[in-house]
Amino acid sequence: MNRRAALERAEKAGAGAALALALGVNLHAGRLASRLGEGSASVRDSLLDVLPVLDTRPLFTWGFGAFVAALAAACLWRERQRLAWIAWSYAVLIAARSACILLTPLRAPEGALWVAGDPAYEAIGRYLTFPHDLFFSSHTAMPFLGFLLLTGRGARAACLAASVALGAAVLLARLHYSIDVAAAYAFTYAIHQANRRLARRPFLAWRRRFLANSTA
Repeated sequence: MNRRAALERAEKAGAGAALALALGVNLHAGRLASRLGEGSASVRDSLLDVLPVLDTRPLFTWGFGAFVAALAAACLWRERQRLAWIAWSYAVLIAARSACILLTPLRAPEGALWVAGDPAYEAIGRYLTFPHDLFFSSHTAMPFLGFLLLTGRGARAACLAASVALGAAVLLARLHYSIDVAAAYAFTYAIHQANRRLARRPFLAWRRRFLANSTA
């Protein structure tokens, strides 16, 4: 095996490990944030005051699951050379959000239509999302990061549409405050840009030097 192939395997393994670690951090942070949120009070939201309450829970669970499956398929089909970067980017986003939900423990909006009992939630979702892990909305942020990361025009458009649809779903079901959804776009973009400048660019510079030395 040449050094390039070995490096690519190491990159994918490292990014996969980082993603698994971030999901583990999210599990514990989400549970703690939810416990803290239970002891807090719901706050008023001017946008939620005028929006109708709609049962969008199937979109919250099954729609998000469909997004994850479609993202995985798009990455395996069109983005294989960038899998490590994409996995790493999601690890950074999940870790950053885990910190945010711990720093801002709030109770879910009044009248929230929680998803407990849904088969998808009970099987998988309860390890990923929690009643009071609010700021910022992962259902909005994760598809938006796909929009920022992917290269195919159709895939990017689908991710952006999923982000808007899921953001609307969490508001209509009162699963998030409007600031959680609005901030998801700003935070995700800022995290993505910081990750590119502070991690990706230095790593790519080192990578070029490493591969150049291997052929010298």
